[in-house]
Amino acid sequence: MRLTSAGESFYQSAVDIIQRSEHAVLNARQAERGETGHIALGFVPSAAFKFMPLIAQRMAVEMPLVSLSPIEMMGYEVIQAQRSGRIDLGLTRMENARGEIERTRVIHEPFVLAIPKSHPLAEKNDLSISDFDGEPYISFTKDRGGYLKETLNALFYACKITPDTRLEASQTHAVISFVNHGLGFALVPKSAQVIQMADTVYRDIDLPTEFRSDMYLVSKSGTSSVVIDGVKELIHDVLSQFREPDRTLGTDLK
Repeated sequence: MRLTSAGESFYQSAVDIIQRSEHAVLNARQAERGETGHIALGFVPSAAFKFMPLIAQRMAVEMPLVSLSPIEMMGYEVIQAQRSGRIDLGLTRMENARGEIERTRVIHEPFVLAIPKSHPLAEKNDLSISDFDGEPYISFTKDRGGYLKETLNALFYACKITPDTRLEASQTHAVISFVNHGLGFALVPKSAQVIQMADTVYRDIDLPTEFRSDMYLVSKSGTSSVVIDGVKELIHDVLSQFREPDRTLGTDLK
């Protein structure tokens, strides 16, 4: 027995409907398990050096059906986008907690010295922060690099030194570029050492342990889903290597 042309057409239509239905059920089950979805992740420019590429790499392996939209923003823009719902998660530096924004510290790393190769102190073995009292200094700006500027100002005050601020820049790569041209020294987050310039050297320097470069994973309070929670967990795990123990408290930061 053979189907007529109309019967074959009906049969194929039925098969297509069943396949689409099965596909829809599969998609729904994957979504329930957090295997599919979309995440818009805002991040400050300094997170692009190491943190965001590592997150994207891990998601590609462990969450291949979750699409990631990384959006570079200034810190205040991350918070604004979080409030408006434009992004699901954010990586930013936050000076103060905000009631409508949940935050968890995911980066807690030391500062390192960035210094021109030609600087007389570049070859000194036992560097101390006191060596830089009155030395030409490249600072972060208050408006866009405010968190780092305030942290480093507090550090200098605690160490009783006053560097000679020659220039200010909002972004880490710009600060290091000025250093590279011999215009002064800077203190930058350790992860910034990925920026290699011919006439800049990085040196570890002993600093009070309470002064660290922090970054927070932020989300809007009350916003949660299987996908969002899964990405949060993945980010915490990926960035755990950049959370040095807080020796002032004797605990690791979670």
